[in-house]
Amino acid sequence: MRYTLLALGTLLCAACRGGDDSDAYTPDLACPGDASGVCDLVEDAPLRAGAAVVSIVPECYETWQDSNGDHQWTGTEPIHDCGCDRLCPGDEGYPGPDEGEDDDQFQAQWLAGGGHSIPVNGVRDASMGLRGEGDGLWARALVLEQGNTTVAIVAFDLIGLFYDDTLRIRDLATTRGLDLDHLVVHATHVHAGPDTMGIWGPNITQTGYDPRYVEQVRSAAVDAIEQALDGLTEVTLTLGEVDAAAYSPEKGVFNVNSDTRDPWIIRNELRAARFADASGDTVATLVNWASHPETLLGSNALMTSGFVHALRATVEEGVTWDTYSRSGVGGPCIYINGALGGMMTTLRVDPIDPDGNEWTEKSFEAVDVIGQLLGEMALDAIEEGESSAAPQLSFQVEKFEVPIENHGLQAMSLLGVIDRATTRWDPEQPIDDDNLPWVVTEVDVLTVGSMQWLTIPGEPLPELIIGGYDGSRVNAPGKELVSSDNPNPPDLEAAPPGPYLADLMTAEHKWIVGLGNDELGYIIPAYDFELHSGVPYVLPAEGHYEETNSLGPDMADRIEKVAAALLQWTP
Repeated sequence: MRYTLLALGTLLCAACRGGDDSDAYTPDLACPGDASGVCDLVEDAPLRAGAAVVSIVPECYETWQDSNGDHQWTGTEPIHDCGCDRLCPGDEGYPGPDEGEDDDQFQAQWLAGGGHSIPVNGVRDASMGLRGEGDGLWARALVLEQGNTTVAIVAFDLIGLFYDDTLRIRDLATTRGLDLDHLVVHATHVHAGPDTMGIWGPNITQTGYDPRYVEQVRSAAVDAIEQALDGLTEVTLTLGEVDAAAYSPEKGVFNVNSDTRDPWIIRNELRAARFADASGDTVATLVNWASHPETLLGSNALMTSGFVHALRATVEEGVTWDTYSRSGVGGPCIYINGALGGMMTTLRVDPIDPDGNEWTEKSFEAVDVIGQLLGEMALDAIEEGESSAAPQLSFQVEKFEVPIENHGLQAMSLLGVIDRATTRWDPEQPIDDDNLPWVVTEVDVLTVGSMQWLTIPGEPLPELIIGGYDGSRVNAPGKELVSSDNPNPPDLEAAPPGPYLADLMTAEHKWIVGLGNDELGYIIPAYDFELHSGVPYVLPAEGHYEETNSLGPDMADRIEKVAAALLQWTP
């Protein structure tokens, strides 16, 4: 097994867990306490926070006529050739011709997450769903500052961003003169936004990545960070968490989440954090949950942030059911998706709302029900949480390299469908076990008082975080740890005994940030990594879809070793 020098260092550190050789390993970046002295610890410094929200709905795209209602463009269905602003002569407010108008070229944005050839056909509007309000896609930024340490977090309503674009956002923030020690980039993994990875274009051989749109996304991120920096104010922090399974006696956690891959293991705690200013007003709230926002997968071509929209709106503005209503806490809410691999999803979920209605059809109403239920849980977590002033802020960062063993992803890279930098191979020679492309990625640990974040550069299965192979994490009446009719069940006797990543985290409130700074696909325990016998990585082995979207069987082990080193390091 091949490792980079950095990864070898993490192995050495992990091997001396709890020993006297902890100074043998130093992260790439750590604050306070970086060797440069730029972010030295300032004793008793207050924590300050600021937040901002900027739209990332594309500035330029054209729509089309979905003649048969299947949401897939055949290449012959009529386009509305009205240019970037989608206004043609005769339309109300028509300002005159703009870029791309009447040129017989389809300026499409390709919807990510549901298959190929799905051009976006607008944005979900106020007539759809329970809340009577429009939707959208957003860059939501939080900046935290304490003494000489300043960290920004930006969460995008996107399928994912590769590490290359994370670095470009950081570079743009530097170019704009923003004084940051570190920036964490996160994607909420919505399946109804433009393709920012390239995989969901017009067909399997053509990219869906639009450099101009992603440039808009990068600029929006830095705009949001800049606004958040301008609004920095001293804050107190309230942290809480609730058990999502406890809210539905009939269904348990299955009322809001599902696991489509055995073993059925769900991390059912929903976590929330609220930053409040001196007058008690909300500066920002954060909510940490883990699920794919994909309820309408395959039956929608409108841009929407899915259940994440209703969750955030509930926390910010409140909610109204037939039987009661409830106020929100104000301020911008930022959703952080967690260990969503394996697969945590709203598909197959038929939620029962507080009025007793069960929503069994795919609809924007059902999407809103799930989001509002989760939003209320977040409000409960905040109400029941504990507050603290001047919690200590710190972070550690480690960059490392991983190989692309997935044949399908290798082919997409060679075709230009996926465009990201690779290392450690000779592009002039055939790809084989001795000539694999590698990519650079990153793991971070961010601590704010008793809240600790561990960023994972992809979609980890929750069992990597919490175990649960003993059946203790089913929490859904009627669901089995391993389905009795599974023709290809996992061998749980081969499952790792732990400790798991949550066991290594040192704070009380343990947040996993999936798709943190990168999207490397599913992170799967090695014992249960199974490939198709004939066409590995291209076709799935039965019950093992996730492997087709994973870099390879060593990914979990490599990431765990880096994470363990960061979590056990002290200045």
